[in-house]
Amino acid sequence: MRRVLAISLLSVYLVSTTELGQLLKLPVLIEHYFEHREKNPALTVMQFLKFHYEGNHLENHPRDDDYEHDRQLPFIIHTEVLSLSFVLAPPFSFEIETKKSPIGKEHKVLPLDDTLSDNDFLSAIWQPPKYC
Repeated sequence: MRRVLAISLLSVYLVSTTELGQLLKLPVLIEHYFEHREKNPALTVMQFLKFHYEGNHLENHPRDDDYEHDRQLPFIIHTEVLSLSFVLAPPFSFEIETKKSPIGKEHKVLPLDDTLSDNDFLSAIWQPPKYC
């Protein structure tokens, strides 16, 4: 039971994250080959594959009456697959440098003047609303 479950989960993972999902289109390839074979009975499998897959298909293949059907063949149009990237960055560190003021020129620190601030107003901001 575990083996069947493992194989099925691995198959689902590979089909969804790689181009193996294109293999599910093989019946379309076989059906399309027989359609071409009806038109030309002397057509071999290798000639069919060479006609459809030689070089870059979208540039070399002519736009004929079955062009849209040709685009449904496996590995003609590549699908977007899941890709994950991990970047290992070097550790980040920084140093703070303190500069000393030259002798005789010390910075003066001004005291905070609280006389103009209204502490009652600031403390009332965080009070819950009052209902009358």
